[in-house]
Amino acid sequence: MSNTFRRRNALHQWHLHFGPNMTPMVDVVMVILVFFMASTAFIGPEWLLRIGLAEQTPPESAGFRLGPADLVVRLSVVEGQVRVDGLGLSGAGLESLEAAATQAAASLGSATNQTHLILEPTDVVPYEAVVRAQEIFVSAGFAHVAIR
Repeated sequence: MSNTFRRRNALHQWHLHFGPNMTPMVDVVMVILVFFMASTAFIGPEWLLRIGLAEQTPPESAGFRLGPADLVVRLSVVEGQVRVDGLGLSGAGLESLEAAATQAAASLGSATNQTHLILEPTDVVPYEAVVRAQEIFVSAGFAHVAIR
């Protein structure tokens, strides 16, 4: 039996190595784990969904009190003229909107404070027509006018 030592070089070490290198896989798994842990902090508010239910009135008056109503008025341009749809108007001109808004406010009475009026202009409606319609509704007595 001989007492000679074998030489260990890089080639010999390479032959001893077998199987895939796990370091890159562990790095990727750790990055994914950190990503999911960080993203759970943003999910919290989405667990609770907001819904709009009517508020329940006190027990002495049975029933429910309704929330504010939404009236939608659409503005569009047909053959170069601004047309109004809503509040009983269908394809009417902007000049007839004042009478319809005044009539709607009179029929609602004090409920105009609880009515949300939503203007929906198309992309081609001139800005001054949208502003004029908004002014008509405010002067008629609607407190909540929005442009969508």
